[in-house]
Amino acid sequence: MNRSAGVRGDWQSFSKEAQDFVQRTEKFVEQGVNPGGYYKACWCRDASYILKDWFLSGAVDSVMQEITTIWSHQIEPKKEKIVYGRGSPEMKYLSQVANSDFEKKFEGALPTSIFRGHSEVFGKNPDIDSTALMISTTSWIFDAYLGAGLASNSDFLPGIQGRSKAPAKIQVQNPSEIIDSTVPKMLKAVEYLQSRDIDNDGLLEQDHNEDWMDSVLRAGKIVYTQACWIMGLTNLSLLLSHIKMEREASKMLQLADKTVSAVEKQLWSEEEECYIDMQESHHLGKSYKTLTQDVSLYLIATTEKTVRDRLGSEIQRQTKGDDGELLPIRRFSVDEKSLAVHAKSTLDAIKSRARKDKWPLVTEIEMKSTGPWVLNPNVYHNHTFWPWATALEMLARSRFKRYDECAALFSYMTGYDINGDLLAFCEWVNPITGKRGGAFPFRTGISTIRISITDILGQMKHLSKNTDMNVKA
Repeated sequence: MNRSAGVRGDWQSFSKEAQDFVQRTEKFVEQGVNPGGYYKACWCRDASYILKDWFLSGAVDSVMQEITTIWSHQIEPKKEKIVYGRGSPEMKYLSQVANSDFEKKFEGALPTSIFRGHSEVFGKNPDIDSTALMISTTSWIFDAYLGAGLASNSDFLPGIQGRSKAPAKIQVQNPSEIIDSTVPKMLKAVEYLQSRDIDNDGLLEQDHNEDWMDSVLRAGKIVYTQACWIMGLTNLSLLLSHIKMEREASKMLQLADKTVSAVEKQLWSEEEECYIDMQESHHLGKSYKTLTQDVSLYLIATTEKTVRDRLGSEIQRQTKGDDGELLPIRRFSVDEKSLAVHAKSTLDAIKSRARKDKWPLVTEIEMKSTGPWVLNPNVYHNHTFWPWATALEMLARSRFKRYDECAALFSYMTGYDINGDLLAFCEWVNPITGKRGGAFPFRTGISTIRISITDILGQMKHLSKNTDMNVKA
């Protein structure tokens, strides 16, 4: 693997390389909300990252119109043709058209993908992450727009060319009407997602292939899925508070708090020393545990801004861990020290277990069985390198001040595969051959890397004001 940069202690170098990456990839931003390459449909989960990237680049009009279009496809009875089941082993991987009963059952959710003339739910039920992530991004964008620039985790954006704050004076066509019409849709979507907590323990359950890893047959209580749900709730609570819907905002934050507490109770494994999925009724006839890189999103979700941060309540205080390091501002009712210890242990586990010859991988082991596509090892979701997921891991590491590890991950993403293709543009890469697979250029990955860079450079700028850290952001 040809690595374009190594791990560097000089953060001016990291900052320059990161800013250069953002500038060089600006041309990819507004090419569409589809993931790119041969993907022509709009995938709601992918669109959540692409739209946030658009907004950070100042494309407010385009973002508002795309948000309107996506939410116009929210499932409701007798609205549009919905097909479902192509990714479900219970349905023998055969699609069928949803009848009125299923349309009512799915009501409030967003589809997995939006085509011309119909929408598709890939699994037996709507995937949770597509709906939750679009709630999160839509709320974040609306809140940032209304706040005329409150658009990052630290209330500022780094001064990157093309990444200025959301302009307060940009004229968006009927922005208030778009916000007013979309908020009820998001509240309806929350009602649907709540229904997926079948046993009312705070964790949402899913059937096989109802998340972004649509071939590894994950079913049960999945850490990544809870993270999407938490992010949707916390960002929606911020927006609702901003528009003076305080009762609803409080309810969203209570739901998020319940989920965080449930994750800490049920999905933290002392034995594994990391967060890990609770897979039930697996297609193999038994449950099994495997660490996946996307648990990183939970570490991001629990360090995002919440209403409590903004309101400055009595629980907004910084506490110190045993090593004297400041912990993140208290956001949830769980013990903050324990949350930080679990997060750091999980990052250690990912680094030591989800790697192959130092390649960051999406799964720690090769999958025993996959479907609807039978995947050989090191293909698609089966033990491969995904820049998209690695960008999330990079962001998660930054939230716990592990900047040297962020630089290492970034250096991999700015390297090249054996054919000279930039890894950051790849959908996935085979770690054995070093050759890319899937769509190219994969816009979802590009946008997620750009979003993570923006957040990390914002943190660096903040640190440079308070320390002698060598940062130029």
